[in-house]
Amino acid sequence: MTLGATLQPSRRLESLDVLRGITIASMLLVNNPGTWSTAYPPLLHADWNGWTFTDLVFPFFLFMVGMAMMYSFPKRLEAGDSRRALFLHVVRRAFALMVLGWWGATWWRIFWPGSESAISQADASGTAVAGALLVRAGYAAVVLSGVVLLAGTERLRAWRGVLAAGAAFFVGGAALTGFDDSLLTALANVRIPGVLVRIGLCYLLASAIYFTTPDRRSIVRWLVGLLALYLAWMLWVPVPGFGFADLSMGFPTADTPVDRLFSNWAYYIDYHVLGDHTWSARQLRDASGTLLWSFDPEGLISTIPAVGTVLFGILAGMWMREKDVADERRLNGLFVAAAWLLLAGLVVSIWMPINKNLWTSSYTIFTAGMALLCLAVLYHLVDLRERGRWFHVFRAYGRNAILAFVLSGMMATALGRLRAPAFDGSPSPSNWKSWSYDALAAALGDPTFASFVWAMAFVAFWAGVCWWLDRRGLYFKV
Repeated sequence: MTLGATLQPSRRLESLDVLRGITIASMLLVNNPGTWSTAYPPLLHADWNGWTFTDLVFPFFLFMVGMAMMYSFPKRLEAGDSRRALFLHVVRRAFALMVLGWWGATWWRIFWPGSESAISQADASGTAVAGALLVRAGYAAVVLSGVVLLAGTERLRAWRGVLAAGAAFFVGGAALTGFDDSLLTALANVRIPGVLVRIGLCYLLASAIYFTTPDRRSIVRWLVGLLALYLAWMLWVPVPGFGFADLSMGFPTADTPVDRLFSNWAYYIDYHVLGDHTWSARQLRDASGTLLWSFDPEGLISTIPAVGTVLFGILAGMWMREKDVADERRLNGLFVAAAWLLLAGLVVSIWMPINKNLWTSSYTIFTAGMALLCLAVLYHLVDLRERGRWFHVFRAYGRNAILAFVLSGMMATALGRLRAPAFDGSPSPSNWKSWSYDALAAALGDPTFASFVWAMAFVAFWAGVCWWLDRRGLYFKV
């Protein structure tokens, strides 16, 4: 294709698949160092205000959720689907993503029950052991069938049967254990927010906005309104017991006075609404175990600007699908919009700093500009210059993004729990992740570089899996 021609809006945007694949590969890279104690700074989140490479990953994915909506919704509406039917599909899909997120936080208790479960107790009754096994079989069946039914299937009757049987196994097994099992405890204390939960929720809310007000000007009004509301709420509404928020204060520690724990609204709301159901790494307790403070980077109030990230993607998708626009103008539009958003994000950061944990308004604007910039470069190379063969592996990653994210997370958890002999020959057992990292660090002589190489090997493994699936036309869609 030559510059000056017009790319058909209905044609699949290959650069979107590639950017999604690069984003998922980056997510696996930053989530899976050989050890968290040695990692290069760009592969870690910023300590508080500011940003690193890692802080771009999640907003990029949400941005592409919005873009993908514009390559799906109009096409289905033109094919005759009603808005109501399409929105119900969105609701099912969003909830399926949330279920997968909660599964990722609890599935390991099926295979590693711990001492709390009757499975691990030598003196446990046969009834209790049978109950614990039924709970696990039922839970796996409920999640699998639930996701399939929510995602959509032609074999409704069969999968409904699996769901009913799984629910019966789970409830019956729980009763046999006296409702006392490690898996039940994990489910009762599950982290409610999370990456997939936020993706599902933002997808749902942004879709509701689009179906209600689908024109570009209305989307812009929603976007400006949400970001302005969040900024005003965070900066100018006093936090109970603290006063006006201080966004320069990072995470509190055990030495932080009680009256200084809730220095912003995100802390206050997550603690008072979610309580223990937050990321355990962001919780403070006193000597007796009482929860003093909790927070989640995918928490409640910061979902407001995160929806704005999806809306930015919707606007980008609208521009890419604009009819009768020459590819040169389309490309220039991406670069110009990226430049203005980067500048705007930096200007807004004067009042509200760029901060991923709080998903500040400046962070939303700035990362949208970065996403547009990367999309513009890939659009030029992949769609206009037809250099897609350079990025085939990333395109394969992008076409099975959710599968790669969910299964790689399960693999990482399993490697951290499967027992292995200690690398140095000491009697203390290790796990396969630590064993392989220790071996790599010993061979390379540089712990930080070894941690990076381990993460790259992990990414390469899943690149191979996605490439194999792509070659066979196998795609997991939620």
